[in-house]
Amino acid sequence: MTNREMNCPLQSENTMDVLLDYSAGRLDESRRALLERHMRACDACAAFRLDQSALWSALDGWEPKPVSMDFNRRLWQRIDAIQTEPWYRRLALSLRFGTWKPAIPLAAVVLAVTAGFMMDHRERVPVSHSVVSHSVVNAGGVSITEVDQVEKTLDDIQLLKQFDATVTDTGSSKTM
Repeated sequence: MTNREMNCPLQSENTMDVLLDYSAGRLDESRRALLERHMRACDACAAFRLDQSALWSALDGWEPKPVSMDFNRRLWQRIDAIQTEPWYRRLALSLRFGTWKPAIPLAAVVLAVTAGFMMDHRERVPVSHSVVSHSVVNAGGVSITEVDQVEKTLDDIQLLKQFDATVTDTGSSKTM
């Protein structure tokens, strides 16, 4: 916001709070005058000002209902009643359809993705029982090379853990 010109505050999220500060009466005199000059030319900002003034006047005229004298007592009675209910009733209330309703679309998506993954990753090459290829194990389509790589990786991890434990033990004995 410059002194001579002003970009529309509604066009940028960084300057949108200027309109809210104006509505709440928190702007300094120079910024308020600049914003009012902008509102004379910008219909969107002028409409925002009218909406905010209507909201503020509605909030000023709103009077909440008084809290009854036995509000706290009734609240604690309801809390105690819920806590003393048998576990099976609380379980039944938690298993109502309404509480699970948001999970249904998520379950449908998971089911669709799982089905798509299973259809896409089917075993493509059938392995006969009479001829066992040297590179493919019959049970799961895993090659012997892959099994060897996994075994070597696990051995390396175990060796690194032993090395780390030795270094930690040596480091802690030096500090004592």
